Amino acid sequence: MRRLLVITLPILICVSSLTESTAASPELARLRNDVFHLASPELEGRRGEGGRAAGDFIIERLQELGLEPAFGDRYDQEFTSGGLNGRNIAARIQGTDPDRDANWLILSAHYDHLGIRGGQFYPGADDNASAVAMVLEVARCIVEGPDRPSRGILFVFFDLEEEGLLGSQHFVREPPVPLEQIGLFLTADMLGRSFAGICENTLFVMGTEHSPELRPWITDAAAGLPLDLGIVGADLLVIDRSDYGPFRWKQIPFLFFSTGENPVYHTPDDVPETIDYTKLTAATTLIERFVRQAGSAEVLPAWDSERRPWIEEAEAIGLVLGQLLEHQEQLRIPGPQRVMMQGMVGRIAGWVEEGTITTSQRTSMVRIAQIVLFTVL
Repeated sequence: MRRLLVITLPILICVSSLTESTAASPELARLRNDVFHLASPELEGRRGEGGRAAGDFIIERLQELGLEPAFGDRYDQEFTSGGLNGRNIAARIQGTDPDRDANWLILSAHYDHLGIRGGQFYPGADDNASAVAMVLEVARCIVEGPDRPSRGILFVFFDLEEEGLLGSQHFVREPPVPLEQIGLFLTADMLGRSFAGICENTLFVMGTEHSPELRPWITDAAAGLPLDLGIVGADLLVIDRSDYGPFRWKQIPFLFFSTGENPVYHTPDDVPETIDYTKLTAATTLIERFVRQAGSAEVLPAWDSERRPWIEEAEAIGLVLGQLLEHQEQLRIPGPQRVMMQGMVGRIAGWVEEGTITTSQRTSMVRIAQIVLFTVL
């Protein structure tokens, strides 16, 4: 993943089909095994020959599931961009309704990482073996589940995300189905740790500013799971940080799932032994539920350019700023930024009490949040 920081709303969601026995569940075991393999020295940080081997591993898993290749008779899409050679991987499952099957859903993750640099091995367990494992597990659940979705689904694994989203940019230039037939794009990047090392149970979701109708689908999918769920606009990040970018540029509705940037991001310490597999399993369950709902929905939401502010986002940012202030010594937040954050938390509290937020108020809130993201964390 490229540099990613996410602010979102921690709403505690308790009790679940995921109980304390999750630690011994088959789903958790499969996710753990895939993360350990993808982050192993054998795959060399998923660059070079190791990246090639990782792609072969993903293709083998897709074939075992009986999924059709997405690129004609091939599962891989070789490309050269920016002087670099890349290889996207994708498979498809046809929907049961021919009319809805022409309105595809994409679930994706990038599988590349930093490789070996200066003799140092970068495993990339969270970035992004965790999300690759999620996509493989969701694909398995869809294939082996009792009810096949009525809409066609593409399971996509991008290469060269770490090099400026080159893989997803190429995919959009040469898609296996017409872009106008892609109704919703979902991607995930880092699903196994915690934002800033603080928000232990939080899963962040971005993109609903362009498709607000998806918010209840997300909260429905999260019901009963041991997660703190938060939803905010992707514009908080200023620039696109993961593979949703090329799809957003084409105004294709999207969602981006992440547990956020953490202290071992892009370091050799991003190892599989320290991933939170219970959290990864919960996130996988949520995304699978969402994919099933979207996959059989009568209609997918169209792109909405207006980006109307919603009060829950303001509450989210206020809560997260408050959490950061509670850990100001640990995060070494400078005095001026601390004062700025405290002021914004107070203003947000007033807006939340009134139950409304204006476009200009949201603009000021987002600017403060962006300053915090890029100067404090």
